[in-house]
Amino acid sequence: MENIPTYRAFLELLDFYEAETSEPKEETERQYDLSRAFLNRCLETDVMKEAHSFLLSRDLVRQSYKKDFKELLYELWFELQPRPSGDGTERSAFEHVFVGETRNGLVLGFHNWVQLYDEERLGNLNYKRHRPQACDNRIITIDFTWNNNNKTFGSFFLGTSPEFELAIYTVCFLAGDENETTVILGNKPATILTNAYRVNGQNQIGACYPKFEKPERKDVHVPIDHEELIIPIDVEDTDHPRQRQKRKCCNCTIL
Repeated sequence: MENIPTYRAFLELLDFYEAETSEPKEETERQYDLSRAFLNRCLETDVMKEAHSFLLSRDLVRQSYKKDFKELLYELWFELQPRPSGDGTERSAFEHVFVGETRNGLVLGFHNWVQLYDEERLGNLNYKRHRPQACDNRIITIDFTWNNNNKTFGSFFLGTSPEFELAIYTVCFLAGDENETTVILGNKPATILTNAYRVNGQNQIGACYPKFEKPERKDVHVPIDHEELIIPIDVEDTDHPRQRQKRKCCNCTIL
């Protein structure tokens, strides 16, 4: 993975986050540079260009790709925002979704397979059991402990690139249905969950992950992935460009 530019930039960035939610967060200059470098590598990829083209066709982003779209990605994923639980601490969406957080013995977020692989390789993560799979095993659900904190029904894409996940979550957050968006991966339907919460009149990313649909068998119980309490969105604010009322579900075909 270190030979692939986006993976290499992603792995370098993962080391600059503290999982415990009670720890104060402050972006260092080095972390800022690494997050920008990661976005630069992602913007060089076809999948991110396709995401921008898709959003541009729906007037959800500006024409400028390497400037305005990059700034939007940074704002959505890397700017520190008040935690949606309202406890007075801050975190970034990238930290929650891709890195993972811990609080009171539980793992919050943590929905990236590269982080899962790397933490298990380092001996920090212990796999417990798998749950139902989906999309030809491209979506997995597992139980695990991370530094002695528990995660039940953790949902991941498997084998997908960091730029793919950043692109599909961004598209679903900006253009998709409220909370859940149906997409087509190859020829398989999947559901992407994108929780949002309100900060200063703007929608911010609360959580993003692929959601496994409940099986038809009634005796199979599929619990909800544990996430933070999300403050309800103030739907009365319609002036901000990221207001998501009346937007249709986007069907994305990933080739």
